[in-house]
Amino acid sequence: MSISEISAAEGGAQAFVGVDVGGTHTDVQVIMGDREARGKSLTTYDDFSRGVLGAIAVAAENLDVSLEELLGSTQLLVNATTVVTNAITQLSGADVGILVTRGFRDEFRFAGGPRIRDVDDHVQTNVPDIVKRRNILEVEERTEFSGAELVPLNEDDVREATRLLVDRGVTAIAICFLSSYSNGEHEQQAAELIEREFPEIFVTPSHRVSSVRGEYPRWMTAVLNCFVHEHAKGFLNALGTKLHEAGLKGHVAFFQGLGGGISQGRAEQLPLTLLGAGPAGGATGANELARRMGHDRVLLGDMGGTSFDTGLIYDNVVHIEKDVQVGRFKTSLPLVDVISVGAGGGSIAWVSERGVPQVGPQSAGSTPGPAAYNNGGTEATVTDAMIAMGLIDPGNYLGGRVELRTDLAADALRRFGEPMGWGVEEAAAAVHDLVVTNMANAVREVSVSHGYDPREFVFYAYGGTMPWFAAEIANVLGIGTVLVPHSSSVFCARGLLVSDYVLRNDQTLQSLLDGGEEVARVNEVARSLVAVGEQSMREEGFSADSIEISRSADFQFAGQVHALPMALPDRELSADDVPELKERFNDVYERTYGKGTAWPDAPPQMLNYSVTVTGRLPRPSIEERPLEPSSQAEMMCSEREVYLPTERTREVIPVYDETKVTPGSRIEGPALVEAVDTTLFVPRGVSAERDQLMNIVLSTKEA
Repeated sequence: MSISEISAAEGGAQAFVGVDVGGTHTDVQVIMGDREARGKSLTTYDDFSRGVLGAIAVAAENLDVSLEELLGSTQLLVNATTVVTNAITQLSGADVGILVTRGFRDEFRFAGGPRIRDVDDHVQTNVPDIVKRRNILEVEERTEFSGAELVPLNEDDVREATRLLVDRGVTAIAICFLSSYSNGEHEQQAAELIEREFPEIFVTPSHRVSSVRGEYPRWMTAVLNCFVHEHAKGFLNALGTKLHEAGLKGHVAFFQGLGGGISQGRAEQLPLTLLGAGPAGGATGANELARRMGHDRVLLGDMGGTSFDTGLIYDNVVHIEKDVQVGRFKTSLPLVDVISVGAGGGSIAWVSERGVPQVGPQSAGSTPGPAAYNNGGTEATVTDAMIAMGLIDPGNYLGGRVELRTDLAADALRRFGEPMGWGVEEAAAAVHDLVVTNMANAVREVSVSHGYDPREFVFYAYGGTMPWFAAEIANVLGIGTVLVPHSSSVFCARGLLVSDYVLRNDQTLQSLLDGGEEVARVNEVARSLVAVGEQSMREEGFSADSIEISRSADFQFAGQVHALPMALPDRELSADDVPELKERFNDVYERTYGKGTAWPDAPPQMLNYSVTVTGRLPRPSIEERPLEPSSQAEMMCSEREVYLPTERTREVIPVYDETKVTPGSRIEGPALVEAVDTTLFVPRGVSAERDQLMNIVLSTKEA
């Protein structure tokens, strides 16, 4: 069966499974006909597949079927993983060699200017060397910026350099030749030689991962693709094998940070594209939900066990950031635009050398985990603080599958607060305040710093720990409405199920569009990109009628360094389009930088042309439910004494069972709404109402 022949689940016979392997938890969302279930387990770093199968087994149990039955009826399983992110963060990867144009060996040390935007000289360190300088070897060849060959490729140089690198233990080679964005023939020639004579070596020509101007970012993208390939291949093969051994009959797709799936074979060739997959799944799912809810301006908040990710959706478009910086490395990789801060349930509270309390970015992860896990962790974390304040029921964490020790959480918080003279509750409240501040500042960075007023947006809050803090963050930012999606604790996994396959090709062309010949040249490049994209998507298994094309371009005023993306018509351009494109660019420029900033006398220049090819997949249907509000007595399951962090007082408040909060039901704060895998805190002055899609909407009285 071709992947394009997958049909939407009907009658409960077929299932769709989304799996998000996070830093602390592995999340699963299953939609099976008109039924759905979620599962969550601790991420197992020694063998990721154990955590994946464990979480799927929990979902299967919730559906009252066996793991084998669920996998046997699964048509499509989509996976997002942090394995690539972990490899780069930990600087743990393959032993890589580089073939570079003669005379440019030290481009990697120059790193495009390694200084960071910080006035503290002590943190101005060079970019890490993930490739030994002795393994960067020069090759005789040269292509100029126009694509014309100046010096032919010396194949003996390639052969000799590769043999030397293999003898030194290199397992992957990045081919980084000058101006290969305009003509990749020399890189392709070298790659074919290496693959023919040294088939055990993983090879990445830089033009294969990027065909845009900028030598260091393009080359670094190729190097990182080589660096992560061993970790990625091990994960991909192990997961695929274990899933099929456990009974999976359907397709497996892997999610990209670009916001769409690819096959395992393509993921093995381009593993770097898996970077940032989890947050991209959340953004994709949020945008799909926003369209259905009629929200065109949405701020995202995704807080899990390790980090807090945030981004912005404007006019129902998820922004793609090009030339993403990955840690200290500049790349030309396009990813869904989210920023991440170390504010997750496992983020560690600590005191700096100057006596200033901090939270994150270090995380206890799943192992050893928060102190309350009793798994070797001794430092106070955000989860420990929530337990100490009574916001988490220690006997019902992950449905009771993980027992929490309140005494260990209290001990860790006492040690953290001791230098400031704080008791356990004061220390816990301080952790709460620090985390809220860190997350609110991150949301400001993606909104206020880009000219958007967060008060005009709806805040979508998801992730296993986000419901603890969602209302407080919105209050700090002046946002009146918060939407906590159904299955919020596994929402990124849920987002994978409303995604498609996506491939993107970019090409630098630098055109002022001044005349018919230039427009014809742009169209020629566009035709080539479209043809390559359609062929690649057909190779992924999609039929012609399930493939869609969209086009965009990066524009700048002539002489500028930075460019802005702008959508193009879904067809070839004509000379009649040029005046309108230039006028639209002026509008985009002023919307970005402010009124009056455009430079009308300077001609706009098209720098890069981009083609995005989408292979449409069926989406499981999610139907609205009737409004059948429950009474307070029907929803309420207990009362609990909690320490209210913003009020610094203890109070007995009602606790509601999330499964009994039916559409139309309304809850007034202060209150807790407990699910099997998360807890929603409704502060005083805030109301919570469940809608017909099972989302919970928080509103302040002012809103």
